[in-house]
Amino acid sequence: MTLGDGFAGGEGGVDDGPHAPFDGVPSSTLLDVLMGEEQARQASEIRTWQGIVAWAERNLYDDDGSAEKPVGDVVAALDTGVRLAGDRAPLVAEFALMELVAVLGRTPNGGRRYVARILECAWRLPHVYAAVVAGRLAPWRAAKIAEATVQLNAQAAAFVDRQLFAAHRVSWAQLDRLIDEAIKRFDADLAEAQRQQQRE
Repeated sequence: MTLGDGFAGGEGGVDDGPHAPFDGVPSSTLLDVLMGEEQARQASEIRTWQGIVAWAERNLYDDDGSAEKPVGDVVAALDTGVRLAGDRAPLVAEFALMELVAVLGRTPNGGRRYVARILECAWRLPHVYAAVVAGRLAPWRAAKIAEATVQLNAQAAAFVDRQLFAAHRVSWAQLDRLIDEAIKRFDADLAEAQRQQQRE
């Protein structure tokens, strides 16, 4: 019995085996198909990022202690704000975040981290976010940059964003050095905390 056995499309139907969509497709053509699929996947990921940023703008947590509007039947006043991105980034309504994570089909912790990286780029790394939207920077690379900058204060994050905008290409080692430089220049509290940790 092969993997395709038992999956025929009925009497006289087409075999729906594991390679069915590409049966008989030449290798050269298949590469073109796969390239198109990858480009479509990346375009879809960028649209997802843009959609999440638009969602965040509609679900900011007001300074007066309430969410902008109820989520479902939940009273907005019972909601709380969650800071996903770094220093000076706005809060988002927690109930709305739970709903978003469920829609994305992610675990609560994994979904929060995913959304946090996107909001870190959109609010604190505008040049990085613009590069993602323009297709110049892969979303997964931007997400790794956001992981590194979320600990920084607003000035240090802005410094990193400007330096990345000026550079044509930065390795992970160069990014680490850039983060260290930003901390030394603009984040004395974090620099001191790191020195204390090293002593310990």
